[in-house]
Amino acid sequence: MREEKVTFCRVCEALCGLVATVEDGRVTGLRPDPDHIVSKGYACAKGLAFHDVTHDPDRVVHPMKRQGERWQRIDWDSALGEIGARLRTVRERDGVDAVAFYTGNPTVFSYSARLFAGALASAAGTRNTYSAGTQDNAADFLASKFLYGAYLLQPIPDLDRTDHLLLVGVNPVVSHGTLLHAADIGRRIKAIRERGGKVVLLDPRRTQTAKIASEHHYVRPDSDIFVLMAMLRVILDERLEDKAFLDAHTQGQDDLRRVVTAFSPELAQARSGIDADIVRRMAREFAVAPRACVYERAVCGTFGTLTAWACDVLNIVTGNLDAAGGAIFAGGLLDMVAVTEKIGMNEYGGRHSRVDAMPACRGDLPSGVLVDEILTPGAGQIRALVVTAGNPVLSIPRGNELALAMRSLECSVAIDFYMNETAACADYFLPATTFLEREDLPVAHQNLMLEPFVQWTEPVIAPLGQARQEWEILSELGEAMGLPFLNNPLLDAVRRVSRLVGRPLSATGVIDLMIRTGRLGDKLLPWRSGLSLAEIRKHPHGMRLPGNTTGDLAGKIRHPGGKVQLWNEHLERDLERLHATIVVSPARSDGAPHRRPLQLIGRRDPRSHNSWMHNVPRLLASNVCDLRIHPDDAGARGIGAGQRVRVSSNVGSIEAIVVLSDELMPGVVCMPHGWGHDAAGGRAVASKPGVNCNLLIDRHAMEPLSGMSFLNGFPVEVEKLG
Repeated sequence: MREEKVTFCRVCEALCGLVATVEDGRVTGLRPDPDHIVSKGYACAKGLAFHDVTHDPDRVVHPMKRQGERWQRIDWDSALGEIGARLRTVRERDGVDAVAFYTGNPTVFSYSARLFAGALASAAGTRNTYSAGTQDNAADFLASKFLYGAYLLQPIPDLDRTDHLLLVGVNPVVSHGTLLHAADIGRRIKAIRERGGKVVLLDPRRTQTAKIASEHHYVRPDSDIFVLMAMLRVILDERLEDKAFLDAHTQGQDDLRRVVTAFSPELAQARSGIDADIVRRMAREFAVAPRACVYERAVCGTFGTLTAWACDVLNIVTGNLDAAGGAIFAGGLLDMVAVTEKIGMNEYGGRHSRVDAMPACRGDLPSGVLVDEILTPGAGQIRALVVTAGNPVLSIPRGNELALAMRSLECSVAIDFYMNETAACADYFLPATTFLEREDLPVAHQNLMLEPFVQWTEPVIAPLGQARQEWEILSELGEAMGLPFLNNPLLDAVRRVSRLVGRPLSATGVIDLMIRTGRLGDKLLPWRSGLSLAEIRKHPHGMRLPGNTTGDLAGKIRHPGGKVQLWNEHLERDLERLHATIVVSPARSDGAPHRRPLQLIGRRDPRSHNSWMHNVPRLLASNVCDLRIHPDDAGARGIGAGQRVRVSSNVGSIEAIVVLSDELMPGVVCMPHGWGHDAAGGRAVASKPGVNCNLLIDRHAMEPLSGMSFLNGFPVEVEKLG
């Protein structure tokens, strides 16, 4: 039988509407949903190919247990019983911190996985929780925490009303918007220019976004902070700031003026390569534009938090925060800021890693310390690890060291749908569903939507093999460990009673209860809409929510008094670290300056997504994991197109094939991340091409405030082989 089912994509923040063609329990095609309330018939190649992931013959759909160097099937009851017993033993003998949890990016795109993963870690009582965030966006969240008092108070660019958009190191035409839901974002950016506005991009590479911008300026990797600070200084020196807005809504103006004094446009030119007069012009044009906003995300440099902070402060000093066409705070079905406050996920500085005393950010410790926490003996040493929807062996710096460290654990578990490089090092593999096999609601992105909406989807097909939804696996794992359901004794009791009457409590029942009552167990939650799940289900193509509003900034800010805090002691300490880098480069004995090392940056490809869509042949056909280098840099090293080279850093080396590209500024090389698949996972297509460029990154190189790994702008050298 052939039928069509409406659903939505959960690959990235765009959440585009899809229509699935299903024949005899198999998804045979996906197409954009022309009736979707927001995406209106737009979807990208990755989402349209996702059924090839669901039905991939290399996917693992049965629980597996390691026996020496071999894997064998195991039934669910035995797997959960053995894992629960092992984890209980570790906790009782070595303490609660001996069990660690790592969650990957896909959990954010599942309302139930995110809810149940967080609850399990909280119930376990461990400080050792990790996530992909410290390779991705922890600095952005921390800047919001410092400025506005909450990690999830993330201002988003009001793209449809702005006159001037400044993009810093982002490529939204390919990424579709990080920490931003704005369907068909390329069209929205083009529309700014079509209505007479301006789009300015700062990036060391001429990206797909650069090609639709009004102007693109090459900027040396890891130097954005100098440009942004200089722009702030120009605006304040020339009295172009919105003084009335600053007086009404901020504290710390004197500190701000002091801070930017050391950062002249000439210093910005020396560090970034952008002419000082251009820096001045950019500052003036941004300040006088009727409606302007800055958009940056995933700042993975040595001063990530300061860079994210400076971008927000540009919006603030020009009066473009919480203003139409500026940076706005989105509303939605659920006040996610209040939720994180109520469950204790809005703290900073109260918890640190055992090794190196790195602070937890947004509830998670930096992934850069995970290996040392496993290998360093003593109280609190990690002896067990549960990984949900993540592949840290590829995604964290020097992940090969994590692969070795995992073999020393007493128990390690991977919950995924591929036997990826991390799962291949574990003791147990528990098969999860893909998004086409589960119900869902876009909860985590409710405060990031340019056009707020909500949508419910039922599973498109039944789970393949013995795959289960993550929430089922996590809740049963918690039960096997002797922990309460969703870390809540009341809900645990409700679940037990519901089983007795033959109507077991599910994630759907939990979310429906939350919507109807505004509570999660004994915790009151701030639902804004008064909706029910039954009402949402009546709108299969999405249900529009009230639009975003501006004004009442004091009511949104979480700091006492409702004012933006422009500066604090944490930023002051990091400013001292930044000042220490402002030195003149030493000269060689012949009087010429030292040649800069090349700087490695990442690259997003339109048909690739992290490490888990590389086994789809039609996507792989146009994905090349090469090293791109400017012809001048290649010529100076005697390197030609197509040659194999060694790329070396202070901690490792890899080999790659060279592609000459003038899209890069001289001194910069780039490679995509998430590659380097080995044969252990049995993925026939993904294991052939590519190399893991994160092997070049020092895992101890972390930004001290947020714990972000230094992934962009890392110094390397390139030499030809043979």
